[in-house]
Amino acid sequence: GDAILLEHGSYQILVDAGPDNSVLSCLGKALPFWDRKIELVILTHPEADHLTGLIEVVKRYQVGKLMKTKAVNETPEFEALTEAIGKRQIKVEVLTSGDKIKLKQLELKILWPFNKGESFVKNFNQEAAVILGQYGVFGFLLTADITETEEKTMVSLGNLRPVEVLKVGHHGSKFSTSQKFLEAVQPKLAVISAGKNSFGHPTPEVLARLKAIGARVVRTDLTGTIEIVTDGRNWRVK
Repeated sequence: GDAILLEHGSYQILVDAGPDNSVLSCLGKALPFWDRKIELVILTHPEADHLTGLIEVVKRYQVGKLMKTKAVNETPEFEALTEAIGKRQIKVEVLTSGDKIKLKQLELKILWPFNKGESFVKNFNQEAAVILGQYGVFGFLLTADITETEEKTMVSLGNLRPVEVLKVGHHGSKFSTSQKFLEAVQPKLAVISAGKNSFGHPTPEVLARLKAIGARVVRTDLTGTIEIVTDGRNWRVK
Protein backbone atom coordinates (compact mmCIF):
# COMPACT_ATOMS: atom_id res chain seq x y z
CA GLY A 1 0.00 0.00 0.00
CA ASP A 2 0.81 3.70 -0.10
CA ALA A 3 0.54 6.45 2.51
CA ILE A 4 2.46 9.72 2.12
CA LEU A 5 2.35 12.68 4.50
CA LEU A 6 3.54 16.08 3.26
CA GLU A 7 4.16 18.66 5.98
CA HIS A 8 4.74 22.35 5.35
CA GLY A 9 4.78 24.36 8.56
CA SER A 10 1.61 23.44 10.44
CA TYR A 11 -0.12 22.36 7.22
CA GLN A 12 -0.50 18.66 6.40
CA ILE A 13 -1.38 16.92 3.15
CA LEU A 14 -2.04 13.17 3.28
CA VAL A 15 -1.76 11.32 -0.03
CA ASP A 16 -3.46 7.91 0.37
CA ALA A 17 -3.55 6.09 3.69
CA GLY A 18 -2.50 2.49 3.14
CA PRO A 19 -4.24 -0.89 3.51
CA ASP A 20 -4.99 -0.78 7.25
CA ASN A 21 -5.05 1.44 10.33
CA SER A 22 -1.27 1.51 10.85
CA VAL A 23 -1.37 4.98 9.26
CA LEU A 24 -2.91 6.22 12.53
CA SER A 25 0.22 5.45 14.55
CA CYS A 26 2.35 7.14 11.87
CA LEU A 27 0.18 10.26 12.03
CA GLY A 28 0.32 10.14 15.84
CA LYS A 29 4.13 10.27 15.71
CA ALA A 30 4.34 12.91 12.98
CA LEU A 31 1.72 15.37 14.27
CA PRO A 32 1.73 17.16 17.64
CA PHE A 33 -0.83 15.56 19.98
CA TRP A 34 -3.01 18.70 19.85
CA ASP A 35 -3.10 18.85 16.05
CA ARG A 36 -6.19 16.91 14.96
CA LYS A 37 -6.56 18.59 11.59
CA ILE A 38 -5.31 17.40 8.22
CA GLU A 39 -5.83 20.27 5.82
CA LEU A 40 -5.95 18.20 2.64
CA VAL A 41 -6.34 14.51 1.81
CA ILE A 42 -5.71 13.24 -1.72
CA LEU A 43 -6.93 9.77 -2.72
CA THR A 44 -5.03 8.77 -5.86
CA HIS A 45 -7.38 5.91 -6.74
CA PRO A 46 -10.06 3.85 -4.97
CA GLU A 47 -8.27 0.58 -4.24
CA ALA A 48 -8.13 -0.98 -0.77
CA ASP A 49 -4.34 -0.78 -0.36
CA HIS A 50 -4.53 3.00 -0.74
CA LEU A 51 -7.84 3.89 0.90
CA THR A 52 -8.62 1.51 3.80
CA GLY A 53 -6.61 3.49 6.35
CA LEU A 54 -8.42 6.63 5.25
CA ILE A 55 -11.73 5.46 6.73
CA GLU A 56 -10.48 5.84 10.32
CA VAL A 57 -8.45 8.96 9.46
CA VAL A 58 -11.65 10.66 8.28
CA LYS A 59 -13.47 9.57 11.45
CA ARG A 60 -10.72 10.65 13.88
CA TYR A 61 -9.26 13.77 12.27
CA GLN A 62 -10.78 16.98 11.01
CA VAL A 63 -10.17 16.88 7.25
CA GLY A 64 -10.27 20.28 5.55
CA LYS A 65 -10.83 18.94 2.05
CA LEU A 66 -10.60 15.67 0.15
CA MET A 67 -9.52 15.51 -3.47
CA LYS A 68 -9.92 12.36 -5.54
CA THR A 69 -10.16 11.16 -9.11
CA LYS A 70 -13.47 10.49 -10.82
CA ALA A 71 -13.12 6.72 -10.31
CA VAL A 72 -15.77 4.96 -8.22
CA ASN A 73 -15.32 1.47 -6.78
CA GLU A 74 -18.06 -0.91 -5.67
CA THR A 75 -16.23 -2.36 -2.68
CA PRO A 76 -17.12 -2.35 1.04
CA GLU A 77 -14.01 -0.24 1.76
CA PHE A 78 -14.89 2.45 -0.77
CA GLU A 79 -18.51 2.52 0.38
CA ALA A 80 -17.39 2.82 4.04
CA LEU A 81 -15.10 5.71 3.12
CA THR A 82 -17.85 7.45 1.13
CA GLU A 83 -20.21 7.07 4.10
CA ALA A 84 -17.63 8.45 6.56
CA ILE A 85 -16.94 11.45 4.28
CA GLY A 86 -20.68 12.14 4.07
CA LYS A 87 -21.18 11.91 7.84
CA ARG A 88 -18.31 14.31 8.51
CA GLN A 89 -19.55 16.63 5.73
CA ILE A 90 -16.10 16.87 4.18
CA LYS A 91 -15.76 18.97 1.05
CA VAL A 92 -14.85 16.74 -1.91
CA GLU A 93 -13.28 17.89 -5.18
CA VAL A 94 -12.56 15.86 -8.31
CA LEU A 95 -9.00 16.35 -9.53
CA THR A 96 -7.72 16.16 -13.06
CA SER A 97 -4.55 16.98 -14.99
CA GLY A 98 -3.63 20.64 -14.92
CA ASP A 99 -4.98 21.25 -11.41
CA LYS A 100 -2.58 23.09 -9.10
CA ILE A 101 -2.47 23.19 -5.32
CA LYS A 102 -0.35 26.06 -4.01
CA LEU A 103 0.67 26.57 -0.41
CA LYS A 104 3.25 29.30 0.15
CA GLN A 105 6.43 27.89 -1.45
CA LEU A 106 4.97 24.40 -2.00
CA GLU A 107 3.21 23.67 -5.27
CA LEU A 108 1.55 20.42 -6.30
CA LYS A 109 0.57 19.92 -9.92
CA ILE A 110 -1.70 17.10 -11.07
CA LEU A 111 -0.27 15.47 -14.21
CA TRP A 112 -2.78 12.61 -14.50
CA PRO A 113 -5.65 11.63 -15.07
CA PHE A 114 -7.08 13.67 -17.92
CA ASN A 115 -10.83 13.92 -17.45
CA LYS A 116 -13.40 14.70 -14.79
CA GLY A 117 -16.79 13.13 -14.13
CA GLU A 118 -17.67 9.90 -12.37
CA SER A 119 -16.52 6.69 -13.97
CA PHE A 120 -16.43 2.97 -13.33
CA VAL A 121 -13.14 2.06 -14.96
CA LYS A 122 -11.89 -1.51 -15.26
CA ASN A 123 -8.34 -0.68 -14.25
CA PHE A 124 -8.13 1.98 -11.55
CA ASN A 125 -4.34 2.09 -11.83
CA GLN A 126 -4.62 3.66 -15.28
CA GLU A 127 -6.58 6.61 -13.89
CA ALA A 128 -4.60 7.08 -10.68
CA ALA A 129 -3.53 10.60 -9.77
CA VAL A 130 0.08 11.53 -10.52
CA ILE A 131 1.39 14.48 -8.50
CA LEU A 132 4.43 16.61 -9.34
CA GLY A 133 5.59 18.56 -6.31
CA GLN A 134 7.92 21.55 -6.14
CA TYR A 135 9.32 23.24 -3.04
CA GLY A 136 12.05 25.73 -3.88
CA VAL A 137 14.39 23.81 -6.19
CA PHE A 138 13.40 20.46 -4.64
CA GLY A 139 11.15 18.43 -6.94
CA PHE A 140 9.31 15.18 -6.27
CA LEU A 141 6.97 12.95 -8.24
CA LEU A 142 4.28 10.70 -6.74
CA THR A 143 3.12 8.16 -9.30
CA ALA A 144 0.54 6.08 -7.37
CA ASP A 145 -0.08 2.83 -9.29
CA ILE A 146 0.18 4.01 -12.90
CA THR A 147 1.48 1.65 -15.57
CA GLU A 148 3.95 1.96 -18.44
CA THR A 149 1.08 3.04 -20.74
CA GLU A 150 0.36 6.20 -18.73
CA GLU A 151 4.09 6.85 -18.32
CA LYS A 152 4.54 6.79 -22.12
CA THR A 153 1.68 9.26 -22.59
CA MET A 154 3.14 11.67 -20.04
CA VAL A 155 6.58 11.41 -21.64
CA SER A 156 5.11 12.18 -25.08
CA LEU A 157 3.17 15.16 -23.65
CA GLY A 158 6.43 16.57 -22.34
CA ASN A 159 5.11 17.39 -18.86
CA LEU A 160 7.74 15.38 -16.97
CA ARG A 161 11.07 16.74 -15.81
CA PRO A 162 13.97 15.68 -13.60
CA VAL A 163 13.14 15.43 -9.89
CA GLU A 164 15.09 14.74 -6.72
CA VAL A 165 12.67 12.11 -5.40
CA LEU A 166 10.43 9.61 -7.20
CA LYS A 167 7.76 7.57 -5.44
CA VAL A 168 8.05 4.49 -7.64
CA GLY A 169 4.86 3.42 -9.43
CA HIS A 170 2.76 0.46 -8.30
CA HIS A 171 5.05 -0.73 -5.48
CA GLY A 172 7.83 -1.67 -7.91
CA SER A 173 5.77 -3.65 -10.43
CA LYS A 174 7.67 -4.55 -13.60
CA PHE A 175 4.80 -3.03 -15.62
CA SER A 176 5.68 0.44 -14.30
CA THR A 177 8.83 2.60 -14.02
CA SER A 178 9.82 2.12 -17.66
CA GLN A 179 13.19 3.11 -19.08
CA LYS A 180 11.92 6.09 -21.12
CA PHE A 181 10.02 7.36 -18.07
CA LEU A 182 13.13 7.15 -15.88
CA GLU A 183 15.16 8.98 -18.51
CA ALA A 184 12.61 11.82 -18.34
CA VAL A 185 12.50 12.13 -14.53
CA GLN A 186 16.09 11.10 -13.61
CA PRO A 187 15.44 10.66 -9.87
CA LYS A 188 18.30 10.91 -7.42
CA LEU A 189 16.26 8.95 -4.86
CA ALA A 190 13.62 6.30 -5.60
CA VAL A 191 11.21 5.41 -2.81
CA ILE A 192 9.43 2.06 -3.07
CA SER A 193 6.39 1.56 -0.87
CA ALA A 194 5.73 -2.16 -0.48
CA GLY A 195 5.05 -4.73 2.21
CA LYS A 196 4.89 -8.51 2.19
CA ASN A 197 3.13 -9.46 -1.03
CA SER A 198 2.59 -12.32 -3.45
CA PHE A 199 3.36 -10.23 -6.55
CA GLY A 200 7.12 -10.11 -6.08
CA HIS A 201 7.11 -6.33 -5.60
CA PRO A 202 9.52 -4.67 -5.98
CA THR A 203 10.59 -6.70 -9.01
CA PRO A 204 14.23 -7.30 -10.02
CA GLU A 205 13.52 -5.62 -13.37
CA VAL A 206 12.55 -2.32 -11.74
CA LEU A 207 15.43 -2.43 -9.26
CA ALA A 208 17.82 -2.97 -12.18
CA ARG A 209 16.35 -0.04 -14.15
CA LEU A 210 16.66 2.24 -11.13
CA LYS A 211 20.26 1.16 -10.55
CA ALA A 212 21.11 1.78 -14.21
CA ILE A 213 19.77 5.34 -14.05
CA GLY A 214 21.89 5.99 -10.94
CA ALA A 215 19.07 6.35 -8.42
CA ARG A 216 19.54 5.50 -4.77
CA VAL A 217 16.72 3.15 -3.70
CA VAL A 218 14.97 3.08 -0.32
CA ARG A 219 12.17 0.62 0.48
CA THR A 220 9.50 0.58 3.17
CA ASP A 221 9.55 -3.23 3.25
CA LEU A 222 13.18 -3.05 4.43
CA THR A 223 13.28 0.12 6.54
CA GLY A 224 9.69 0.95 7.47
CA THR A 225 8.61 4.59 7.37
CA ILE A 226 10.86 6.79 5.23
CA GLU A 227 11.21 10.48 6.12
CA ILE A 228 12.64 13.08 3.76
CA VAL A 229 13.41 16.59 5.03
CA THR A 230 14.10 19.62 2.82
CA ASP A 231 14.44 23.39 3.13
CA GLY A 232 13.70 23.78 -0.57
CA ARG A 233 17.34 23.47 -1.58
CA ASN A 234 19.12 20.88 0.53
CA TRP A 235 17.42 17.61 1.39
CA ARG A 236 18.17 14.41 3.26
CA VAL A 237 16.65 11.08 4.23
CA LYS A 238 16.26 10.78 8.00
